[in-house]
Amino acid sequence: MTTHYRTAQIDGLNVFYRQAGDPSAPTLVLLHGFPTSSIAYQELITDL
Repeated sequence: MTTHYRTAQIDGLNVFYRQAGDPSAPTLVLLHGFPTSSIAYQELITDL
């Protein structure tokens, strides 16, 4: 599975996110707290 690394501008801030999987499947959002990062989910994303 390919993971895409993207950013979105929200209220003037660039927000980084990872996107993977079938776009027609339900969306699952994995939130992390400060000071962690989305890299903590790198292996989990492929399992989901």
